[in-house]
Amino acid sequence: MWWADGDGHAKIKGQFRILGVVGMKRIVFDVEGTLSFNGQVMAAEIVAALQRLLALGHQIIFTSTRPLRHLLALMPTFHDAPLIGANGALVVKAGKIEVLAPIVPADLRRLRGIIAQANLDYVVDGQWNYAAQMAPAHPLLDQLDPKRLAHRVPLAEITTAVKVTLLGLTATQTTDLAAGLRAHQTLAVSSAAEGNLVITAQHSHQATALRHLGVTDYIAFGNDQTDPALLAGARHSVWVTSKPQLAHLAPTATVVTCAPDNRAVAAQIARLAE
Repeated sequence: MWWADGDGHAKIKGQFRILGVVGMKRIVFDVEGTLSFNGQVMAAEIVAALQRLLALGHQIIFTSTRPLRHLLALMPTFHDAPLIGANGALVVKAGKIEVLAPIVPADLRRLRGIIAQANLDYVVDGQWNYAAQMAPAHPLLDQLDPKRLAHRVPLAEITTAVKVTLLGLTATQTTDLAAGLRAHQTLAVSSAAEGNLVITAQHSHQATALRHLGVTDYIAFGNDQTDPALLAGARHSVWVTSKPQLAHLAPTATVVTCAPDNRAVAAQIARLAE
């Protein structure tokens, strides 16, 4: 169960299921496009398969490129499991959110200046709350916090940022900004959708977050361009083919491919309980 302390920091009540069980497996699941499709909450058959793993004493860990509030909105339960958000910039450990890879203050000031100078649309994600500017009809607006778990605040109130998304850029803006920001070598810059730039700290990685959680031997499920390194480090991995255009990124060693279908994914999870 999630709650906020007096400083507005989100915390979680309950303990992680990290059990000292002989033969315990640690399984890391990307969520969007792997356990949840088209922005929908995890299907009942996937939930049941995951609950079976927990009942057998295994540990499950959920990860996402998106903020924790969005990750939680896709999960009908399991909110006391270890979580990795913002592609490794955030983790939930021992009941608290920890920021592992914040955008450094100088870079955040620089990004605020870029936004102000060009009056850009944006989403800036903090530890829990977020700042955003976009047209009321923008399709992304309803996806920012679908369960209303956080607060939309003024940009100046985001003092620790983990992710900045610049929206609706022209081709020239995209090229120039990406080159300029990468030159500082403290930021990772990638193109998300057409005209959008996603900016995080340079060393924000899911693998780093897993090590922080004490997880080195694991099984992984993924589907996205941020997942190959995660899957490559696993002793066994499942690549869900919800993005056919990324098929070339699937690791070739110890990998099983799985259709982007609730029953197919649930069946792959169920095999881990055998």
